[in-house]
Amino acid sequence: MLAKLKNLIEKYGIAGTIRLLGRYAADETLSRLGPGKEEREACDALLRQLRAGEYERVILRRGSFGWHTPLVQRAQQLARALAESGCLVLYEAAPPHDRVRGAVRLGGRLWLVNLRAKGLAAAIEREAETGGRPRWLYVASPESRLDVKTVKHHEGRGWTVLYDYIDAIDPAIGGGKRVPRKTAALYRYAMGKRGCRVVASSLALLREAESKKGKEGCVLVENGVDCGHFAVPGPCPTDDTFRELLRKGKPVVCFYGALASWLDYEALRTIAADGRFSLLLIGAKYDGSYDRELGERENVCFLGTRPYETLRDYAARCDVLLIPFQKGRVGDAASPVKLFEYFALQKPVVAGDTAECRRYPCVLIARRAQEYPHVIGRALTLGHDPAYLAAEEKEARTADWRRRAETLAARLRLWESGAGEKRDGKA
Repeated sequence: MLAKLKNLIEKYGIAGTIRLLGRYAADETLSRLGPGKEEREACDALLRQLRAGEYERVILRRGSFGWHTPLVQRAQQLARALAESGCLVLYEAAPPHDRVRGAVRLGGRLWLVNLRAKGLAAAIEREAETGGRPRWLYVASPESRLDVKTVKHHEGRGWTVLYDYIDAIDPAIGGGKRVPRKTAALYRYAMGKRGCRVVASSLALLREAESKKGKEGCVLVENGVDCGHFAVPGPCPTDDTFRELLRKGKPVVCFYGALASWLDYEALRTIAADGRFSLLLIGAKYDGSYDRELGERENVCFLGTRPYETLRDYAARCDVLLIPFQKGRVGDAASPVKLFEYFALQKPVVAGDTAECRRYPCVLIARRAQEYPHVIGRALTLGHDPAYLAAEEKEARTADWRRRAETLAARLRLWESGAGEKRDGKA
């Protein structure tokens, strides 16, 4: 708990943390009151849709990663794509980002639901049973609030657990010194329980899961990209700091994402010290490592966080896009969402020597921190290379979230048929 509080203070400051905790407490109290009059009609519509069974399966996505979290990540993207593919997806609202007392329809088969409203939660379970379709409880790592007791409750009502193994179970992911107790417990349960199925976001995580559950109990679904969003950038941001950076005339090398301990800060210092490039960093100071390892220095422009909707507009005006992850357990297990977004943006990509980045020929690998300036120089020659850009476009299309959802839906059908258990007793 103290580690979490320290992490919040590092991100938002003392005043910002107090405001955030106050809002969380208020939203938590409000959510437990249940739906107001204006949301009851939406709740009724959801229950009717559940009862009708006009969908392939129902997926209940539980966890603390709210839909309106500023980061639009795998959780929201897969939920939307699965709903478009024919699943009925119920995404749990999580304070402080989701202010929902009942249910809100996000799309045809996609709902944001407040499961703290006990009456609504019970009605959802009851009507899902009435619908007669397969029911999946979707949970993800690293989840620090959902406990195994809640998972067992759903299993007892006929839901099958789908554990999305997104990142390595490591203290760095949570920004603290140790893995949260509930995170570790949920991981052990999912890996040890025979009936739980595992979706892995990278080859390293897939192999780990397969070693514990057998191949038929697991499936690889890498991260992806909304090609329609990233392939068509909007106008240049009017941000004065960014415009000033562009006016300097140096090639702009950009990284967006969490500024965290798994970044290779020596590489970032080397790029800045080279003097030929402007280094643009967009994202949250995740764990204090940025100020310790980099901080303010010449040729570095730190913009802080920017809305997901405008990230493409900044990155599209840059010359080379970076994924400076350190090699190691966290880096090698990561399937960076930004990798596929970079491909869709049609920009040269330079990355650290990590397992997932090495899988893609379009990525130029810097094996040591000192190599980054040289590799960036090579990347600058590819910005208008037709063959390179065509290869990036192909990778982006392959990684579209709709295709990722199709891969997952196909495996769900196999598991629902019982074929996996017949072929692998460990599944």
